[in-house]
Amino acid sequence: MLLTDPDEAADFVRQTQVDALAIAIGTSHGAYKFTRKPTGQVLRIDRVKDIHQRIPNIHLVMHGSSSVPEDWAQMINDYGGDIGQTYGVPVEEIAEGIRHGVRKVNIDTDLRIASYGAMRKFMAEDRKNFDPRKLYKAAQTAMTAICRARYEAFGAAGQAAKLKPLRLEEMSRRYAQGELDPIVR
Repeated sequence: MLLTDPDEAADFVRQTQVDALAIAIGTSHGAYKFTRKPTGQVLRIDRVKDIHQRIPNIHLVMHGSSSVPEDWAQMINDYGGDIGQTYGVPVEEIAEGIRHGVRKVNIDTDLRIASYGAMRKFMAEDRKNFDPRKLYKAAQTAMTAICRARYEAFGAAGQAAKLKPLRLEEMSRRYAQGELDPIVR
């Protein structure tokens, strides 16, 4: 398994001055990440912590972070789909990563699974309905529920009012004066 080495990550940041870094910790894109519930041997949240120690103000990116909700996958299967047994990244593990520098998390697979499950259920339960707006509404409702649950679990719910937008000129000034330079330990 290829994992991001904390020393190499620190050296890369030192050389490039990036302010965000996608790291390899055992995750992968899509629904079929793990064939069994991931353990610390496969999903290396400890690596996130080690990297964050070395580059504490760099925004870490956690690709392939969908949790692959088992209830939604089961709904797809219950209504004629065929999602094989698979496991995603547990939401608690993503939240742990966030506590240690992860600032971008991808949950697209969760959204697609919820959307598809809701659509399959809607079509099976209301076979005479041919209005795609109602079908899309069921999908939207399911995706909204996933987003709400993730925002709450990740500590992002209710935080928008705390954000202060900065003009491009202000960001440029901050970069130019070194205020946003990476810290490398």
